[in-house]
Amino acid sequence: MSSPVEHKDVVLAILGASAGLSGLVLVFLGLIISTYGSYNSNIPKSIKRRWRLTGGFVLVPFAAGLACIGCATVWLGQLGFGQILYSFIISLFMLQLLSLAVSSIWTIRRLLWD
Repeated sequence: MSSPVEHKDVVLAILGASAGLSGLVLVFLGLIISTYGSYNSNIPKSIKRRWRLTGGFVLVPFAAGLACIGCATVWLGQLGFGQILYSFIISLFMLQLLSLAVSSIWTIRRLLWD
């Protein structure tokens, strides 16, 4: 029995969603960069270090999204990776969703409650 949803449809949906989520991540990264840039030079390095760490943390979902977009594009090009790459694309998308949720909560907490 075949699935009512084709693998190609799933990969196309993930490709679009991953690109959109990667753009959303850049909004959070922009908030962090503008906050970091607003500090003058006499702010203690420990405070700036915390913001650099937060910025690095937000890059995880962005990197996962870029990897997902790249893998989905390769899969759609049918370069012979089949089911293994299909499963990897779904895993990358789940990683992107999870890391986006965590980094968003982390960033908002840092901006509003620290």
